[in-house]
Amino acid sequence: MVREEALHEALVSGAIAGAALDAWGSGPPDAPSRPPFHDLPNVLMPPHHPGHTADAFAARATGIAANTDRPQRGDALTHVVRAGSPFPDHTTPAPHPE
Repeated sequence: MVREEALHEALVSGAIAGAALDAWGSGPPDAPSRPPFHDLPNVLMPPHHPGHTADAFAARATGIAANTDRPQRGDALTHVVRAGSPFPDHTTPAPHPE
């Protein structure tokens, strides 16, 4: 974590040669940054998609495949998102099928 204003000043002055930022504090990843890092030629700002990697896709596919036959074996599903959870990213095991 950095103070954005100080980083911006250092990049403009040349005190820092360059920076790569994958997230910033001024809002969602696709929102304009403030100060305007987008306008600096010595700043890289790739889209922030931490879950969009080959490893993440492979792990997701492996998890889905492992889950497909669990109910047939009488096992509970894993990584089930509960509707109405106060924690949007909260996952819990599903109840055991009857």
